[in-house]
Amino acid sequence: MDPTVPRRPWFRRPSGLAAAAVVAASFALWTYAFSGLAKKDPPDTLADKAYAARAEAVCAPYRALVDALPPAPASRTAADRAVVLGEATDSLTRMVASLRTIGPDNAADQYIVTKWLADWDQYLADRTAYRDILATGTDAKFVLTSADGEFYTKSMDNLATVNAMTSCATPGDV
Repeated sequence: MDPTVPRRPWFRRPSGLAAAAVVAASFALWTYAFSGLAKKDPPDTLADKAYAARAEAVCAPYRALVDALPPAPASRTAADRAVVLGEATDSLTRMVASLRTIGPDNAADQYIVTKWLADWDQYLADRTAYRDILATGTDAKFVLTSADGEFYTKSMDNLATVNAMTSCATPGDV
């Protein structure tokens, strides 16, 4: 480089301007991310916190009944397992019926809860179908109905988790 030719300062060169823009954009992005402005509630968060508390109170005793039943490996035969699964499913059916009596206080939450209870209905139907197979003495694997490759229990459990309704999540008894 010829020392007699004056160099332009970095802010007058295209590469210098591009580097400054990248640094400024990165700084702005991280400032926004850590500012709290970017924080959003999960989509299944209910506005009616009282509903979540009522639902947890409804689910807890039924979940305790299911959890008190013998675990699947304790059953000697598929038919024995069907009996225990039937008792658990009956408890969960009563739980869902009770949840239907305590709806949330706003339309948006009612929509979410209605979809959630419909997923519970499908879960109960899948459990009943599995129980019926086991009752024949056939040792089978529990299979959930899936939609577009996704299992609905994931969204059911997510709603229960984000709203602090842990007893309303699907049990791991099957």
